[in-house]
Amino acid sequence: MKLRHILPALAAMAVLAVPATAQEARYREADDERLVVQPFNLTVDQVDDMKLHARNGEEIGEVDEVLVDATGRAVAVSVEVGGFLGIGDEEVVVPIEQLRLQDGRFVSDYSKAQIEALPRWED
Repeated sequence: MKLRHILPALAAMAVLAVPATAQEARYREADDERLVVQPFNLTVDQVDDMKLHARNGEEIGEVDEVLVDATGRAVAVSVEVGGFLGIGDEEVVVPIEQLRLQDGRFVSDYSKAQIEALPRWED
């Protein structure tokens, strides 16, 4: 096989490998349940297990983890989506700025399909 055929394949493999590595480096689960998640002024413990709904009221999923950046600031949540009765569900990463607090639950302008298409979180 010629080098000109191998190099593009190797480049494509490298690009596909980046998201998992970037996820691991970009986020980690919050360890301190007393950490306040801004702008909601709620603790990690209060945010865990909150429901996420689409703007139209459709339930999308449930917050599983609060994710922090390298400085320890809450920047995203992992949300369990899909599946039935906890079987076959997956976790996706939803940035904090895509959420708003309304009537004791999180609401997003994203549809259920858009949330389910977000990058996966592997804990």
